[in-house]
Amino acid sequence: MRTIAYLSYPHFADCDLPLLHYLQQREPGLIYILQLTQKDKCRTLIHVEQLKDKGGVYPATDYPGLGHLSSYLDLTRVYVLNMPGLHDFSFQNLHAVGKLKSFLRKRQCSLIHFTWPLRYGAFPLYALHKKMLLTVHDPLPHSSEQDFMNRLHRKVAFRLVPHFMLLNQAQRAAFIEQNKLQETCVFDSRLSIYLHLKDTTPVLPHSSGYVLFFGGINSHKGVDVLCEAMQQVHRSLPQLSLVIAGSGRLYFDITPYTSAGFVVLHNRYLSDEELKGFILQSLFVVCPYIDATQSGVIMSAFALAKPVIATSVGALPEMVEDRRHGLIVPPRDSGSLAHAIIRLAEDQMLREQMQQHILHDFHSGCRSWEHIANGICNIYNQLTNASK
Repeated sequence: MRTIAYLSYPHFADCDLPLLHYLQQREPGLIYILQLTQKDKCRTLIHVEQLKDKGGVYPATDYPGLGHLSSYLDLTRVYVLNMPGLHDFSFQNLHAVGKLKSFLRKRQCSLIHFTWPLRYGAFPLYALHKKMLLTVHDPLPHSSEQDFMNRLHRKVAFRLVPHFMLLNQAQRAAFIEQNKLQETCVFDSRLSIYLHLKDTTPVLPHSSGYVLFFGGINSHKGVDVLCEAMQQVHRSLPQLSLVIAGSGRLYFDITPYTSAGFVVLHNRYLSDEELKGFILQSLFVVCPYIDATQSGVIMSAFALAKPVIATSVGALPEMVEDRRHGLIVPPRDSGSLAHAIIRLAEDQMLREQMQQHILHDFHSGCRSWEHIANGICNIYNQLTNASK
């Protein structure tokens, strides 16, 4: 029986856990290693009150806050990389990396699957062997996230990891060319819906029947363009409002739109219960992004069968099939966005048809986690068979 180590992080738990549920069923030797730091011990579906004082690798069953993961996973095959230090080069964190290196060597892993480029303190893990696969969530980094450390971590990973898995095909050619890779080193996969939202008890807002933008607010998200579009929509549909819900710095003056009454801003972090309530009470979700790769926002909306209007950037047209799961518009085009909002707001039958397509494709069909897990197991087969 082969052993595959899947090393990931709390901020990916909403997409990792449903995928790992099916991967563990197909791969009895697959182990999930969750890296926890002081900064990331409470994020998305992970809520751990206290890390252990000593850095190292511990069974997930040692952490009471992870007990709920048993609804997804076999916890006897889940471990925690416990990193209590405050920075990458702290003694405890370096000790944890060393312990993980010994842990993986002892198990003679057939493959190590990383889900993000390692930070500089964990670079020694790249020296384990050549049987490594890296999921690249952002083949081309967002325009607002190209800082020095991010570029360093990516550069080292793309130089030392031999195999990569992308979650979209739209950026495949550019990724291969930019990093001078062989076609055979890059595999294709995708994201599916964030299933935990289906089982979350919603906290419903007081209003309903609005257009919804949610998630982190960043300059590459195009919220300013969306507000301009809603100003045009307001002339045709004065009763329709836009709800913007999420944390982040407002990089433009939103006051003219909120004071006019057709934009409502909730500029704060949302719990899953609040998020589900906002999505359920909306007509549809809008992703007016200026640049993008995949979008967890879309997968959250689709988990509750809400159509999405998205821009034709990155992999968004792959995720939102135009006129099937939502509508696709050009980026930075407030006029086209306004037209799409009006069209979808006025056509209830179209929205209901899109909801049925979303349920068919993402909840049980070819875009479901079960189907995706089958494809990833095929990738594992190719890599482990080739290394024999």
